[in-house]
Amino acid sequence: MLLNRLKNVPIRIIVKVLLDSCVFLAAWLVSYIIRFPTDTVQQLSTASLLIPLFIAIELVSFAIFKQYTSMWRYSDLHVLEGILKAATLSTAAIVSVTFFIKSGEVPRSILSVNWLLIIFFSGGIRFLMRRIYSYDHRPLKDGISYRRALIYGAGRASELLLRNIENTRKANINVIGLIDDDPIKQGQYINKKQVLGDRTKIGELVRKHRVSDIIFSIPSLSGIEVRNLLDVIRDQIGDGIEIRTMPGLTDLVDDRITINNLRKFEIKDLLCRKPVHLDYTPVKKLIAGKSVMVVGGGGSIGMELCLQAASFNPDRLIILDNSEYNLYCVEAVISEKFPNLNLVCLVADACNKNLMHKVFAHQQPAIVFHAAAYKHVPLMEITPWAAVDNNLSSTLVLVELCRKFDAERFILISTDKAVQPTSVMGATKRMCEQISLLHKDNSSTKHIVVRFGNVLGSSGSVIPKFKSQIESGSPLTVTHPNVTRYFMLISEAVELVLQAGAIGKDDHIYVLEMGQPININELAKYMVELSGLRLNEDIKIVYSGLRPGEKLHENLFLEGEEKSTDVPNLLILTPKSAVDHEYLDQVKQLLAKLYELNHIELRTELKKLVPEYQPSDVSDLLVQL
Repeated sequence: MLLNRLKNVPIRIIVKVLLDSCVFLAAWLVSYIIRFPTDTVQQLSTASLLIPLFIAIELVSFAIFKQYTSMWRYSDLHVLEGILKAATLSTAAIVSVTFFIKSGEVPRSILSVNWLLIIFFSGGIRFLMRRIYSYDHRPLKDGISYRRALIYGAGRASELLLRNIENTRKANINVIGLIDDDPIKQGQYINKKQVLGDRTKIGELVRKHRVSDIIFSIPSLSGIEVRNLLDVIRDQIGDGIEIRTMPGLTDLVDDRITINNLRKFEIKDLLCRKPVHLDYTPVKKLIAGKSVMVVGGGGSIGMELCLQAASFNPDRLIILDNSEYNLYCVEAVISEKFPNLNLVCLVADACNKNLMHKVFAHQQPAIVFHAAAYKHVPLMEITPWAAVDNNLSSTLVLVELCRKFDAERFILISTDKAVQPTSVMGATKRMCEQISLLHKDNSSTKHIVVRFGNVLGSSGSVIPKFKSQIESGSPLTVTHPNVTRYFMLISEAVELVLQAGAIGKDDHIYVLEMGQPININELAKYMVELSGLRLNEDIKIVYSGLRPGEKLHENLFLEGEEKSTDVPNLLILTPKSAVDHEYLDQVKQLLAKLYELNHIELRTELKKLVPEYQPSDVSDLLVQL
């Protein structure tokens, strides 16, 4: 029976038990040699019958703490902790055994020395096995090309990365050393790799050690710091080197830094600030258990808004969009990720009052997010009637239905182009802000306005355009060398919307603190570099001139709007003046005669309703209706 059981024991466990048996025997022998250097043989002969029993006890104790099912090649401090506990348990058991059998043949000093030696020998053999398995044999191999890398940063992330490279036999990276700007760290070692200098030494080290890769291992670097470092590297060594970066802070906290996580820089790494993450606590209270409607849920912002809202367990998520295909796509994504969600997807035009009335009457939404709008500035300059009709009519319909059906909150998504607008689109969004804020006095619904800048990667933004031009080998078209824009991530934009929707007040406009605006010309250059191409050799940048309705620089708030920052990373704006209820009548009158107006007449009417609006020259338009 015993032999049959032994046959089922993996050979690796048997080998480990035999190794530890030898280790324990050696510990007892050395203990007696230390304690009785002149009388070792005599003392051992009297204890020879007990030592096998003691070794058996020690083996059982080590088995209890899973020392034979753990992989010795990955031994760490947790394994050492287990050894300490096992040695202590076995020593206590041996003391108990000698007490009950009334044996005085094992002095206490022997037990103390043996305890120390067990920890030392057992730990030593395990860490020796780890060292054997992790030993870097790569320099001894021929015919294999290894990338020679410098790691920028000498902190926790670098230590994790170096350890992973050391433990990964298939890693084709040979780390030459580290770079860090902290003078205290320079000259010191991390995992046997020396900090060779600061950023000014990069060019010298690359040439001296034939470096092919630089790895950034400081996850907390802000976008502007990344851009500055890329400039330093480019100035010293040009573009002939691979530059990669570590993943984010969550991976660092979870100890998930591996060579497989290394990636090239992305555009989001170049934001002139660290990405903002807002507090979700009030958002959970806003959405959980309620009927939530997202109008325009098929767009880039709308889809992310639906995804994040779905994660807070709404009673029902109602998604509306007038694009059948976009709605089909968002429904597929949401259904797959949240199969148990009560999801309603409706093809609907928010300007259609009769249809929207039917939707509200049947669905009774408590929270309404208005993300539907025409927002492409040049296109709306050519067909301004579309922008006025769609943006204003949809907002009027939604705010009136929210009032009629007692929705708790209406959250309007606006844009920085509503500030001192020079475009029809911007002027209509400013009017939408006024319409929403105006309803705060005659409705139980809270009306909240959220204003933000350009969203990285959203449909119609400059990033997908640049990517497409790079892939096709076409020149990158930039409107003006000095044009700047505020940028934010889609996730940031939606977090802002949700946060403002949860804590917002009727008479406030909420804006994300977005740091410094980014120069689009510089952004285009960095996108070329991140693609591994050479500017002016592989691809060029051409300047097309500002398009109708575009501004050189955008603003996030109007002059005179009071700003406060009671909530971290949010600017809370108090409008400098409010319109009266006659404003609604004027808006409705404009919509009633909209299609009777020509380009100039329409812009004149908009100017009356938005005094700060500075319309572009109609003669610049390519098409006139």
